[in-house]
Amino acid sequence: MRALLTLCLLAVLAVPAYGQATGTVQGVVVDTKGGSPLEEVTVRLQTTGAVATTDVDGRFRFTGVTAGEHDLYVSVVNFLLVTRRVMVTPDLVSDLTIALTQGTGRYTETVSVVGATPASRRASPAESQVGGVELQHLSGLLANDPLRAVQAMPGVTTGDDFRSEFAVRGAGPLQTGFVFEGISTAFLLHTVQEVNDAGSIAMVNGDVLESVSLRSGSYPQRHGDRVGAEVEFQVREGSRDRRRAHASISAVDASALAEGPLGHGARGSWLVAARKSYLDLVLKRLYEDQTVNFGFADVQGKLAWDVSSQHRLEWSTTVGRSRLDLVPDEVANPNDLRDAMNESAVSVLAWRYLPSPAFALTQRVAVAANTFRNTARDGPVLDDGATRDLVYRAEWTRPVGTRVTFDGGAEARWTQASGSEQRLSGTRLVLRERFDDASHRNGAWVSAHLRAGGLSFEPGVRLDRWSLTGTTALSPWLQSRVPIGKGVSLRAAGGIYRQAPAPADVVGVRGTSSLDVARSVHTDIGVEGFLRGALHWQVTAYNRQDADWLRLPGIEPRVAGTLFVPVSTTTRWLNALDGHARGVEWVLERRNARGISGWVSYALGFSRYTDTVSGERFWGDFDQRHTVNAFATYRLSDRTSASARFRTGSNTPAPGYWAERDGQYFVTTERNELRTPGYARLDMRANRTFTRRQGRLTLYVELLNVLGRRNQRFVLPGVNRRTLQAGDPFESMLPFVPSAGLLIEF
Repeated sequence: MRALLTLCLLAVLAVPAYGQATGTVQGVVVDTKGGSPLEEVTVRLQTTGAVATTDVDGRFRFTGVTAGEHDLYVSVVNFLLVTRRVMVTPDLVSDLTIALTQGTGRYTETVSVVGATPASRRASPAESQVGGVELQHLSGLLANDPLRAVQAMPGVTTGDDFRSEFAVRGAGPLQTGFVFEGISTAFLLHTVQEVNDAGSIAMVNGDVLESVSLRSGSYPQRHGDRVGAEVEFQVREGSRDRRRAHASISAVDASALAEGPLGHGARGSWLVAARKSYLDLVLKRLYEDQTVNFGFADVQGKLAWDVSSQHRLEWSTTVGRSRLDLVPDEVANPNDLRDAMNESAVSVLAWRYLPSPAFALTQRVAVAANTFRNTARDGPVLDDGATRDLVYRAEWTRPVGTRVTFDGGAEARWTQASGSEQRLSGTRLVLRERFDDASHRNGAWVSAHLRAGGLSFEPGVRLDRWSLTGTTALSPWLQSRVPIGKGVSLRAAGGIYRQAPAPADVVGVRGTSSLDVARSVHTDIGVEGFLRGALHWQVTAYNRQDADWLRLPGIEPRVAGTLFVPVSTTTRWLNALDGHARGVEWVLERRNARGISGWVSYALGFSRYTDTVSGERFWGDFDQRHTVNAFATYRLSDRTSASARFRTGSNTPAPGYWAERDGQYFVTTERNELRTPGYARLDMRANRTFTRRQGRLTLYVELLNVLGRRNQRFVLPGVNRRTLQAGDPFESMLPFVPSAGLLIEF
């Protein structure tokens, strides 16, 4: 009997003892990009509130954790907030690997182990890429514009605080290719079209992007029809691990994003983002006499679905609308703008087929459209136009062994374009432009990738046919990489690049039906290497020979002899410009989750052109001799980070026939001899996170033009025809501007 009572007592005592059974939770936190461990990451055990911080090896440990299910919240500034559920077993150790994604990218627990820097994986000698935290910081709070991130990349020329566009190696926006989800399209911008001094913001929210790539020259021609640089936007896939959302508020706009898995077993994913500006409402509150109102809105979305192990479908889209309104009473000239509307949309459906590891096929169908309309004071339409593209594109890849890979593809594009321009002369509307035309462009390419150790070659060729000009042309290229020492490689590349004129240049009122495609021959040669693993350096010399570039003569006032020559409205487009762009670019970059990450670059460049019809010789409109771009970001703690961006340049010519004498400006006989004053701007940003039980709040503070420099841009001045004196052709841009924003994650 006594033994039985003893056993019962032990059983009663054992119940609370088992209820308090404990285990251990430990693990390592790593970066999904590269797999490197992350130190000073906060890991919180939600049930108890216990907090651990990862060490230099990214490891953390909780002991004495009550058995059962627990949630871990893992937070560090510049990375996504992650929640992990763990089952704790008595007297056992639960070992976890937790992967964190930079910036506002896709939540995933898949780690991609790569080299210390993406520089070694570039397709061409002069290629840059930003993503993650770099893209988030460089897009800026005030603009929230991923094209502003491109402006800070090595070798990029920009001197206008109000515009997203930029130039690379003396070639401007008209010569730059833009690729969205594998489809080349026009720059997607919120702007006022046909107005030279209008501002612009990219029609893509940076939160939906995986990366932005810039190829400055001598790149593989998988898209064609551009003689300058190429910019590619890659929209990221939505999270397949869990649903998540965030909302952000800045001084200019508010945006929201949601994403999550789709279907049973997360066979797919969805992502949707929306952004709306409210700067016009703020200005109305601050200034009762506000006369200019500009607003925009855009939406992006992406769906991905794994039909089977061999088939995958993706659908991506971006749609945007912007509008400018001017108070009518403040508009004096009947030809002055009263309001302007601009709308654009691109939608891409992709099917990827992988029948075997030895072959991959991707097919895309895309629709792109743009419409705009500018209205004058009393109602007449000044400018309007529409462009619609229907595109079919197929790409294939076939490896042959481990050292040879062939790829190629074809594209068929149908374009319908229309436009008109008219102005009031007295009481009569005078037509300046009108066209409505359909055209098509067909192209195909093939290339081979040959690898042997660190040695690689990529010859390729592209064939295009443009119906607008009736031109058929071959465009070959060659990429190469040759190791020349320990950690040092020689890169060389070259190719012929071509670009057809726009429909208005051929069939418009001032069009020329006999126009040919413009041509450029790119040559790049450079040396690159690594210092201490993560520090990459590169020196690249380039030469671009341009021929048959378009020019519309007589559109700028000038002086011939001693006589003033006004702007002509009757000249026609010509293949008149031949010239070159030459220079050297230096880049030093460090891409690492620990310590300082970023780059510093310097570019020396010259671009000069000859009008083969008139015999004029002048510096290119985007000729900038000296360019310095630098960016750095540093994580001060698990909750605080800071970054800085610095851009400076000797600046580009004031386009046209202008001269300065004793502080006054005049029309002259020589083109592009007057230059815009040098540009320099330092921007700084700090991020601070505050983690709550069900989410996280991040406060951003950004300081633009910290040094308060009085930067200026060119605006077309008025001219006294008798004295040839012009007004001041320069206006000031952003002063020192503080800004703040919030990001709420849940």
